[in-house]
Order: sequence, then C-alpha cells, then structure tokens
Amino acid sequence: MTDLSALILAAGLGVRMGPRGELTPKGLLKIEGVPLVRRSVELLRKHGLKHIRIVTGHLNEQYEAEFADDADVELIHNPDYDHTGSLKSLLTGLNGVDGNLVVLESDVIYEARALSPVQSGATRIVLSGETNATDEVYVWVRDGAADVPAFDFMSKKIGARPETHFGELVGITCFSAENTRALKAAGQGVAAQNPKADYEDAVIALSEGTDIEAVLLQDLAWTEIDDETMFARALSVVWPAIEAREGSSG
Repeated sequence: MTDLSALILAAGLGVRMGPRGELTPKGLLKIEGVPLVRRSVELLRKHGLKHIRIVTGHLNEQYEAEFADDADVELIHNPDYDHTGSLKSLLTGLNGVDGNLVVLESDVIYEARALSPVQSGATRIVLSGETNATDEVYVWVRDGAADVPAFDFMSKKIGARPETHFGELVGITCFSAENTRALKAAGQGVAAQNPKADYEDAVIALSEGTDIEAVLLQDLAWTEIDDETMFARALSVVWPAIEAREGSSG
C-alpha cells in the first residue's frame, strides 16, 4: 500500500497514568518489552504501509530515541501539546498530507486483525463489540450508501442516544485522499471554535456531510490504556488473548 500512509497521535500528557505517565509517554508503555507504538509501527509495516508519521508532545525525546534508526518513521512535534486537545495534534500531523491516510491513537494494543478494514481509498472507522474496559467510547451509526452502516455519532455516555449503540471506538480510522483533505478542513473549523477539542470532534464534523463506513469487528482483542487499571487489564487479559490468537507473530 505505497499510496497509504499512517498518522499516529502521541502527544498527550498521560495525566491519568499518574507517576508512570510523568516518566513515560503512554505510547511507549511496554508489554513484554515492546512499546505500544513500536508494535503499531510493525503491524502497519506488515499491512504494507511505507510511511508512518508520529505526532509527539509530552517527553518527545523518548520517541526520538526509540525511532532514531527507522527511516520510514517521521516524527512531528506539537509544541502546544500541554494546553490543547488532540485535534491540534491531528492538524499538526496533517500538515502537508493530502493522500490516503490511516489515523491511529498511540495508547492502544490490538490484534493485527484490527487493520483488516484499512485500505487505500477507503474511508472507514474500526469498531469493536463490548469490551467493558471502563472508559468506552460508544458509536452510533446511520444508513449509508448501499445500506452500509455509516458513522453518525460517538460519546462516552451510553445513553447519549435513545437507540442502541453499534459498537465501540477502537482508535483506528482510514480516509481516502479526498476525505483526508475534508478531515483537515473540518478540523480547522472545529479548532477555530474550540482550540482544546479532541480529534474525534473533527471526525464527527466530517461525518455530517460524508459517509464514514463503520466496520464492526465484534470479538476484537484490544484495549486503550489510560490509567493503571487499564494497563493491568491489558497485561492480564487483553495481551494474553492476542497472544493466544496470533502466537509469537502477534
């Protein structure tokens, strides 16, 4: 997929990780000695991507050390990481990018199958079934073109919509070249109103005029890691499930 690149958002302060987050960016937390973002980079390479851009902020020098010898990894620093939301990181990373793109969060561990919906020219958001991970982002859909479910809204409040949610946000979304440009425009509009907005707000804004296909991977093994409890669950529950499915190749 030489015409598809990746953008990993990794600038967050990691406040909820407490003392560990003060010393290590969440994306560089290690599971069996491998940092989360390093594993994402390896999975993206296996998926055929040739260029990966990481937006750094908090403790950016640790990313510089980790990826110093990776010619296909480009680090872009967000100097405003400590007083803006993740939308600023998205816009920083989108600077100069207008091709097919997949956007990923840095603080996630997932099985390789999570990248299966990612294709050049596609605009898709990856969802999972119920995780009971304590910090879920619920996603609702509408009828899209050709009766394909399309992203409509997301919220951490399960009762934000009267109808049942379709799935949970994984943190992996791909965009066609046209929609990469549209995402940038949508994000700039949101940022003008709220500099502290999160990148998800740009996705919501884009979806108002664009179908983002919602792909549900019902039993996907994955988790976000926001605090020590979620990290412990990743180590004791999620990673063993990934290993059981993928073995040493995972």
